[in-house]
Amino acid sequence: MKFPHLYCGLFLTSLSTLMLEILWTRLFSVSTWYYFAFFAISVTMFGLTAGAIAVFLWGHHFQEANLSKRMAGLAMVMGLAVDLALLTYLSIPFHPRLSGVGIFSTLLIYLAIAAPFFISGIIICLCLTRFPGKLNTLYGADLAGAALGAFLVFPVLNNLDGPTAVFLAGALAAAAGICFAKAAGSRLHYRRSATAFFLLTLVMMGNLFYRPVRVEWVKNRHSQPMEEAWNAFSRIAVVGFRWTEQPYNWGISNAYRAKEPIGEIEIDIDGVSGTVMTKNDGRLEALEHLKYDVTAIAHHVRKNTDVFVIGVGGGRDILTAKVFGQASVTGAEINDKILKFVNGEYGDFTGHLDRMPGVTVINDDARSVLAGTKKTFGIIQASCIATWSATSAGAFTLAENSLYTVEAWKIFWDRLNPDGILSFNRWYEPGYPAQLLRLAALAGATLKKEGVRNPQAHVAVIKSMGTRTQPPAGTILVSKRPFDKEDLRNLRAAAKKLEFEIVQEPELAKTELFRDMMANADNPAYYESLPLDLSPPTDNRPYFFQMLRLKDVFGNWRDRFVEQAFNFEAALMLVVLLGLSVLLGSALIAAPLLLRSKTTPLSFSEGWPPLVFFASIGFGYILIETAQLQRLVIFLGHPVYSTTVVLFALLLASGLGAMVWKKISVLPAIILVTLVALTIGVQPAALRSFEHMGVAARILAALGFLIPLGFVMGMLFPTGMKLALARWPAHAPWFWAINGAGSVIASVLSVCLAMGWGFDAAMKAGGLCYILAGAALHFMRKQPVPN
Repeated sequence: MKFPHLYCGLFLTSLSTLMLEILWTRLFSVSTWYYFAFFAISVTMFGLTAGAIAVFLWGHHFQEANLSKRMAGLAMVMGLAVDLALLTYLSIPFHPRLSGVGIFSTLLIYLAIAAPFFISGIIICLCLTRFPGKLNTLYGADLAGAALGAFLVFPVLNNLDGPTAVFLAGALAAAAGICFAKAAGSRLHYRRSATAFFLLTLVMMGNLFYRPVRVEWVKNRHSQPMEEAWNAFSRIAVVGFRWTEQPYNWGISNAYRAKEPIGEIEIDIDGVSGTVMTKNDGRLEALEHLKYDVTAIAHHVRKNTDVFVIGVGGGRDILTAKVFGQASVTGAEINDKILKFVNGEYGDFTGHLDRMPGVTVINDDARSVLAGTKKTFGIIQASCIATWSATSAGAFTLAENSLYTVEAWKIFWDRLNPDGILSFNRWYEPGYPAQLLRLAALAGATLKKEGVRNPQAHVAVIKSMGTRTQPPAGTILVSKRPFDKEDLRNLRAAAKKLEFEIVQEPELAKTELFRDMMANADNPAYYESLPLDLSPPTDNRPYFFQMLRLKDVFGNWRDRFVEQAFNFEAALMLVVLLGLSVLLGSALIAAPLLLRSKTTPLSFSEGWPPLVFFASIGFGYILIETAQLQRLVIFLGHPVYSTTVVLFALLLASGLGAMVWKKISVLPAIILVTLVALTIGVQPAALRSFEHMGVAARILAALGFLIPLGFVMGMLFPTGMKLALARWPAHAPWFWAINGAGSVIASVLSVCLAMGWGFDAAMKAGGLCYILAGAALHFMRKQPVPN
């Protein structure tokens, strides 16, 4: 056995496995609704767990004499299975539904996607349970490969489309087979693996240049875009050009009458979130329709001022500011692919927004830009900012959530000049405008934190009347100073001219809902009395769009809150998936032990310490990892930065910890619990002190928390597995499967905890898991070692 080649094979297997998990998350977000990204994560983890169980049940097929040859063949098959899984998935529209065809197609897709992870689970389990003398190094190689896979997926997706990136992961899996064949010294297996690697690389290169395989079904619709571009958190598609007298809008005035057709090119993000590029030949008078949108109402109140646009998109808000003759416009857009279309390929159509006089366009997260600048603005505007896409970290990590928190609005408030106005726009649902009401709660909380005694004097809410094809939209204006008589005169004149309705302003309230929301911004009991959770979101719990309390997910909300049903489906899916994960995870743990109860019995007194230990570290690792992933999306300002930094740092540090720590001791668990407690107590304030700095400084600050956590977490698995291999060697694969089952459940549980109680709750739960792990490790050490 040539161990350096074995390390390399395991490294590449883990690399391709984690790449594949992240890529499936992205593909599910594009082709179906974003909350199904958890489907991809659960398939991954269950596949890996099932692979470990297969080793436990049929381990006699993997004798030491032919082990490397077996792994070489498995890695080759894994590479082929990756490509077949992708072709299967893209050939069958994924639409889970309660029908014979729906159930069969979903099951077929599930099995196809799980197959390569099942094979990977077998390989990784064999490596970590058959070589006790090399366990620390092998586990380190496993985590280092996963770390590099997390790191590579982002440059890969920035340069390749999704399907081609999956083909690349398949080729890398086959490359692992070459390493295992070299470890075995088998020329036959080497030639087979090399041939598979060559063929899969040809498939990848062919798709890169000719694109015969692409995502054709997007949200149950056949998609044929004019052009598309991928990055690590979106698929941007240019889907159509038109001349129209009914231009794209959020809330058009019923008083608008077209003078000439307007040219527009539509862009969609992951098949659902839209923006448009507007034809701009330099004649601002041709863009008068922009004055008639409810999103532009702030420009009627504050004139000849500096404007900051949150989310440039296709450039409508920048053009709106120019049409109103504002002094300057600065726009921030997080998605570089959108800017490449707007100012690059279609720059002649849009008039090259970045070259217009007085316009500055920044490719960065708006919150980070505003936190890092000293300039103040007369208008800070955000028009319906939201995308329904999962980032590479999984669903519910929307970058837009970082714009809808009390801490974010504190930054916006500080960047307003003394006369400045903050303008946010959302849909105005008839009867119970939940999203606008939650914005009012945010406004009230922000104003009260600034010492404002009468928030209503600073706030106005205006809505459009809607059309036959479009619901009303509302805009909330939050002024740095109380609205004066002239402000209200301008606002009322604009509303009358444009046939908008003023729902709330200092001297008028069409409904008491908004006033109550602001007046009770610091009253938790008031929010508990509401049918939805409209409390002001915070950086610790930033889920602005998730207003359904977890205890109400099975209630009658579909009829009561029709307009919010789409968002609430995500919460329901999450709770259902948690229940299924617990049931399936329990079955995966119990069934193998029952099947082997006669040949390899394990009494309760013997079995509970390792069961608790491996389940606890599986739960604890994922709970802490997910909490850090989501918290650092807000701090680093970009989902790509968060996922890259967190996964790479935690996994690599864990690998180093595994290789360095050789002792059998509960000390790592004690240190880790202390680190978790310090992180909960210190991290929020520490991150805020770095928020105004550049990306590099913020990444270094994040690493200061992640590396110690990861390093110590990595020590525990090899410590426990060494004890297990010495005392219960036949059950070692089962213990690895327990660790995987715990990770499956924790990946969903962590988000439930964060949605219900905040990231700190997930961190505390992770710390509790490591307390249990330390106690279980203590009892494992007391178990006698058989002769």
